[in-house]
Amino acid sequence: VNFEALIIAMSVVGGTLLIMLGVCCCCCCCKKKSKKQVLGGDDERAAREREKRRVRQEERRAEMKSRHDEIRRKYGTV
Repeated sequence: VNFEALIIAMSVVGGTLLIMLGVCCCCCCCKKKSKKQVLGGDDERAAREREKRRVRQEERRAEMKSRHDEIRRKYGTV
């Protein structure tokens, strides 16, 4: 009777471990797949965002340069 209980317990533990291993593999695969989709699908959008940021930075830079030039003219340092 003890041997039969041991066999049943081992099979339950083994089955549980196999199920947990399968779930972990599925989760890892889904996570990697979703990361690839996010990175791959947003390349175009990310490029547009980078371009917008670059244009805004250039505008800010030109504005700051004009402000500095005005201040230099006002105080005669140019």
